[in-house]
Amino acid sequence: MPADTDIARAFALEIAPAVGVVATYCDKVEHNEPADPKAVAGAGAAIGHAVVGLSRRLGVDVVAAYADRLAVIETRNVLDHQDAYDGAAAARDAPSWRDLQLVQVEHDRHFHPDVIGLHKLDQLRHYVLHLAKLVGVFAEAADLDDLRTRRLPDCLLFAIKLRTVTGTRLADEPLPRPLAGAGATAAAV
Repeated sequence: MPADTDIARAFALEIAPAVGVVATYCDKVEHNEPADPKAVAGAGAAIGHAVVGLSRRLGVDVVAAYADRLAVIETRNVLDHQDAYDGAAAARDAPSWRDLQLVQVEHDRHFHPDVIGLHKLDQLRHYVLHLAKLVGVFAEAADLDDLRTRRLPDCLLFAIKLRTVTGTRLADEPLPRPLAGAGATAAAV
């Protein structure tokens, strides 16, 4: 699978500048320098666009993978219980990018109150650390199954979070289902 390894590494290079934009924003805010939150939203859009593109190249249904990832996160979380919010089911039922954004917000509200309770800058710092870790994992491309099932959905998750934390409403455009021939555009992410 050298081709998939090359694709994964190219993805790391593709999203690295957007991750750098978020890190730069955090650094500028900490130094009381002018910083535009629209740059963070743009970085989220760029990462989302790259995720959809990579999912198509790898033949991954990114929405299904995202839903599966939420299920793993929720079931291992200490806040999970029989009547807990089911983000995986909600993600599978979400028809649009906006609906998926609302699923992510609800998931975070139920399972990550520690993060959503942080100041916005602290949330961004948290997200950029995750994204930097993801860039490194894609650059290594050591476990391609992990990239498809865990890391790619995580990138989508953070692409959505970057837009949400900046107050950007995702488009009501349909999600890319089915993957082949989908009418949705990655620009909506």
